Formats: sequence, C-alpha cells, structure tokens
Amino acid sequence: MSKERARRRAERELLAERRLAAQQQARHRELARQRRRELRRRLLGRRFADRRTATSARTKERRAIIASTLLVVVVLTYLMTRSVGMVIGVLLIAAVATPALVAVLSNRSK
Repeated sequence: MSKERARRRAERELLAERRLAAQQQARHRELARQRRRELRRRLLGRRFADRRTATSARTKERRAIIASTLLVVVVLTYLMTRSVGMVIGVLLIAAVATPALVAVLSNRSK
C-alpha cells in the first residue's frame, strides 16, 4: 500500500511541476507579447508624430505666402524711397495689419 501511495504522490508532484512550468511559460509568453505590443505602439507613435497633416501643410503654405508678400513690399518700399525709416514704418504697419488680414481672409467656417 505504501508503494502505491508513494507512486500516486510522485505522479501528483510531477503533475504539479508540469502545471507550474506551463504557468511560467504562459506568463513569459504574455510578458513578451506585452513588450512587443508596447514597442509597436511607441514606434507607430513616433512615425505618426513626424507626419504632417493637411491642415499644418496649409498653415505652413499660408505663412510662406504672407512672409514672401511682406518681403516683396519691404524691398519695393526700400527701392522706391531709399529710406530705412520708411521701411521700418512699413514693418510696423505690417506687424499690426498682418494678424488682422489673416483673421479676415482665412475662412474658419469650413
């Protein structure tokens, strides 16, 4: 009888060890999957953060148009008057008028 009991105990211990090993293996797989998922999220987040949206491209284009127009006006003012004071005056007027023009000309209802 004791040999039978010892054999059953050995089987139970073997099953317990196998169960423990399977649990540890499942835990390691889950941790690896979570690490891969987190890495993928970080990489995708960086990729999308670097991308420009259509709205930011339009804003950048609008700013470039305003800056180039302002540069043309300043250069023409200097060439026509040869006065630095007049150029400074035009720049001061532009500093006040440009935000107002942008607010009026940009259609925010879209």
